[in-house]
Amino acid sequence: RYTSYFSDMGAMIGSVVLWMFWPSFNGATFYNDVTLQGRIVLNTYLAISASCATAFATSTLAHRGKMEMIEIQNATLAGGVMIGMICPFNIPPWAAVLIGGLAGIISACGYAWYHHFLEKRGITDSAAVQMLHGIPGLLGGVCAAFACLADNHNYMYSYDTQWASTEGMDRTKGEQFGYVALAIVCTLGISIVSGLITGVLMNLPCCPTVDKEDMLIDHDFWDIHDLGSDPRCQTNPELSDDQNSTTNAKKASAVWANPMAVPMQEVAKA
Repeated sequence: RYTSYFSDMGAMIGSVVLWMFWPSFNGATFYNDVTLQGRIVLNTYLAISASCATAFATSTLAHRGKMEMIEIQNATLAGGVMIGMICPFNIPPWAAVLIGGLAGIISACGYAWYHHFLEKRGITDSAAVQMLHGIPGLLGGVCAAFACLADNHNYMYSYDTQWASTEGMDRTKGEQFGYVALAIVCTLGISIVSGLITGVLMNLPCCPTVDKEDMLIDHDFWDIHDLGSDPRCQTNPELSDDQNSTTNAKKASAVWANPMAVPMQEVAKA
């Protein structure tokens, strides 16, 4: 979460590119249906524009007039995630704007408060994906399930894809609502079980562990040719072994506290 001005600017370029091309993500499976492609592009841009506006507003309100970069980089895209399952549906423009606006507010609030709440309890979302993909994706599935109940054939769009034909399918709107709801439950079950299995495997004695202070130091796993210095292994002949250990621990902590603030060479000299 601790970055520098230059790393934030570089990441923001990626956010802008994702924002521009998000409709192509949502419409990839409908590449042979021009009508649905146009609807997907329109609904996605309406939603992602709304999430962009509400993300900026929410971040400003949450931080008393200033904006937090991680919220702008991620919450502005939340509308594209939340509209993903419902974007081919025949919904009015205001519905797409409403979905995207809610996604931007929920995602920005999550980064501003909920993310810190988890970190204080030792739960680390290293890529901060829960508030961009997890929660908006879940809510988007819920919106799609209820949209299937509308009287505009959305129950057909919810399973009319490139690989599935609607011919011979006679599901009612209520039945398709149940199928979408069941898909949400199955997705949650698979993700939770697979995450627990991954966590158990990573904590096995055969798997190497890394101390928190060393997580952002690459020397244990990479050949660092240009730097050639590990801040944990610098010794000063004028100091005792204990004093050197204490100094190196402070250097490693400095890297963890603000890894992008100064080059590694400067940290090693500190």
